[in-house]
Amino acid sequence: MSKQACHADDLKERAARGDPELLEDLFTCFRGDLLAFLRQRCGNPGDADDAVQDAFLSAARYLETYRGETTLKNWLYRLAGSACTRMRRGRKNDPKLHEGFEDGQATTAEEMGRAVEAMLEARLMPLQSAMESLPAVDRAVLMLRDGHELSTKEVAERLELSEPAVKSRLHRARKSLQEHLAE
Repeated sequence: MSKQACHADDLKERAARGDPELLEDLFTCFRGDLLAFLRQRCGNPGDADDAVQDAFLSAARYLETYRGETTLKNWLYRLAGSACTRMRRGRKNDPKLHEGFEDGQATTAEEMGRAVEAMLEARLMPLQSAMESLPAVDRAVLMLRDGHELSTKEVAERLELSEPAVKSRLHRARKSLQEHLAE
């Protein structure tokens, strides 16, 4: 499958047309990404596999109700996240999931720390990539305004920009991030 066939606008257009091959192409385009996402979210590779299957079954069932308000990829991620949540709720009373560290089956604190760092890094990679794609000034405006919660006036003073320029750059940066993360 070509990268063009996985393009968000093309997929949305095909969904609107009711393309009978769309579901198979969605599976080809996004199965790997969904599986990686769910391995982190579900915490169990077997559950992640099951949740991917459940997400695509839900997609098959509800594709005709897809209204195009978000990208198909985001819609699939929502379905997959819901499938994972349902699995966790169903298993929350499983005693095997609640064995303590003193049972000797847990890893060391250092290994757990590395696992948590790896999980956080995997979740933050798309955001980091999106931030790096911004021009330096736009990134600075976004970080000062949204990250440090400075007012538009304070950001303008620090970066020696006009307030309308800060507003414009902030809008452009947010939109760019949103588009980058939706891909």
